[in-house]
Amino acid sequence: MKILKYKKIKGNEYKIITDKEEYKLYDDIIIKHELLLKKEINKKEWEKILKENNLLSAYYVCLKAINTKLRTEKELRTLLNKKEYNNNEIDYALKRLNKEGYLNHQTYIDAYIHDMLHLNQVGEKKIYQDLLHLGFNSKEILDQLNKVDKKLYQEKIAKYINKKLKANKKSANEFIKKTTLELINKGFLKEDITNYLSTLDIKDNELELEKLILKLYKKYINKYDLYTTKTKIKQNLYLKGYKDIDIDEYLKRAS
Repeated sequence: MKILKYKKIKGNEYKIITDKEEYKLYDDIIIKHELLLKKEINKKEWEKILKENNLLSAYYVCLKAINTKLRTEKELRTLLNKKEYNNNEIDYALKRLNKEGYLNHQTYIDAYIHDMLHLNQVGEKKIYQDLLHLGFNSKEILDQLNKVDKKLYQEKIAKYINKKLKANKKSANEFIKKTTLELINKGFLKEDITNYLSTLDIKDNELELEKLILKLYKKYINKYDLYTTKTKIKQNLYLKGYKDIDIDEYLKRAS
């Protein structure tokens, strides 16, 4: 096979024009095999060159991805699989990246924890599960998570609850139940949530409660007698977390 021309295309890639076909090669490969000095190359040697180039290609794809943001070995393997690199090419790329220090687990975990804590409203359980899913083992995750000051999670819980409390239109019981579940789903510890809630004096929103009772009264009074209407109102309030509410008192205010 005759080499006719070289043409630089982008970065460290060149287009190699031969009498058979056009190929893309990295300059590393061109230099290693002294291709600039050759006008002709046999099939066996060319196949070896292309295999080496594919190995290098997988490596450079990973480097480009890492330059965008830190990646785990699992993420890079998935990326290369999607780009249809074979197992040998993938293993080469990941082994080289590990050797060169690009896949340092502690560095990645530290950066991930930092970003999650400062850019997201999440707790330690969520971070732990996310890192497990990314392919890290329990010990290396906990080693880094245990370095985080627990007060940081407690401050996040307090901030979340106080923000929600300002806009609360639910009963005290429903607010506590709903907010606790939301924070648990965000990965915070139930014990920390309960401890903070116990320091607050959360009360029913009187204005919203009055509106609700009147709304329910108007809904039922045209269909039922007064006793049945009050019973249905009490049932509805109970389902919404209200307890021991004097319905007559609220109805008197509105009359």
